[in-house]
Amino acid sequence: MTLLVLTLDTPRPGPRGLWAALIDQLPQLVAFVLAFALVANLWWQHHKLVALFAALEPGMVGINLVVLGAVALVPFPTSLVGNAPTDRTAVLVFIASFALLTLLFLLLVLRTQRARAWRDVVTQMHVYWMMGQWGSGLIVLLLAALVTVWLPTVGLSILALTIVLGPFAARRSTVSDRLTERFLREE
Repeated sequence: MTLLVLTLDTPRPGPRGLWAALIDQLPQLVAFVLAFALVANLWWQHHKLVALFAALEPGMVGINLVVLGAVALVPFPTSLVGNAPTDRTAVLVFIASFALLTLLFLLLVLRTQRARAWRDVVTQMHVYWMMGQWGSGLIVLLLAALVTVWLPTVGLSILALTIVLGPFAARRSTVSDRLTERFLREE
């Protein structure tokens, strides 16, 4: 997540002064905060998911490495959207980067299920719940991308709302949290 800070440039005071130069940086700062919050959420979800692994196998490791690579690329779309927050292409690339990450998490759940690499506490119902959680997140991101084609700032706003509304939706179904907490207490 610290790589994201590289998208913020130190402003040079021009004829209008430092304050105006800082205001000009506001879109980059907003993009940074949005990307940081989204990556922080992914980190937390990754932490909870990995805590449920009983073993690792090459397919899981491979998908996890691709997840890490995709996260390392987040500063690029963050910079794009920070430089042009109303540009359709910039917003689509930004949303697409998080859609890719969401898809990769879904693939990691599926691969872990196929490898039967879960801890004993993970039931088939829990796996379905995780698939539904990541699948619904992917649908929201695809909807945001579709809206972006016509209204880039609204698409970006939908993405921002996922940060606020996601935790509320997750509170309604805390199966994953309870299983993870129970597992960590037993360790």
